[in-house]
Amino acid sequence: MIAKYEVEEVLVIRTADTKVVAHELHERYDDIRAVTLIGRTLQKALFAGRSDEVVFWALVHAHYRGGDLCASTEEQLGFFSPFIIRDPSEMN
Repeated sequence: MIAKYEVEEVLVIRTADTKVVAHELHERYDDIRAVTLIGRTLQKALFAGRSDEVVFWALVHAHYRGGDLCASTEEQLGFFSPFIIRDPSEMN
């Protein structure tokens, strides 16, 4: 008898990766095109029910815009903190 086990895929988001993607978008595209690509990709992830990808692209957008996240957004991301590996430069 073969037992079947469903294994839930857990994706870990590295903020360093989101910064790299944001940097690449800055290098390759003008602002309007880059933000459009981020928005479309984020929307596809949202409608596909991929919350991990939504968080990834939201972080890419935040880094693309050149800033850290506001306190309320950081608080909301607290739910995903077990799945986000912070960049060492973000550690206090």
